[in-house]
Amino acid sequence: MTRYIRFIVRSDHSCPTRCTGVIASLRMLGEAGRLPDYHVDYAQEIFERLNRDMPCPPFRKNGWNADHVCWFKDTAKEWIWVFREVIAILEDSDFQVATLTTSRPGMIVYKDNFQVVAKSRNY
Repeated sequence: MTRYIRFIVRSDHSCPTRCTGVIASLRMLGEAGRLPDYHVDYAQEIFERLNRDMPCPPFRKNGWNADHVCWFKDTAKEWIWVFREVIAILEDSDFQVATLTTSRPGMIVYKDNFQVVAKSRNY
């Protein structure tokens, strides 16, 4: 059975359905000028790699709302490793990150080789 993995920043909300994802948190940290200099270049490399190599689910095109969240497939080990690097940067900046795992992420409305988007009010 496939397991799905999701990373959320716990420091911005106690409810997992309203927590910010790690990439959005890293972007906001950088835009606010709160990313330490020694992480700026590496964060930029991560963003460039994501934009180049990771499929982007069509959230806008499909009108998906906050009940639709991305989950990694447990087979996406390389991307999970990249996200763990993002988590290390966030934790170095005092963000609390949680890892959620499930075999039932909700109703899957999108999938690619690495991730799914599922609609669920539980996550």
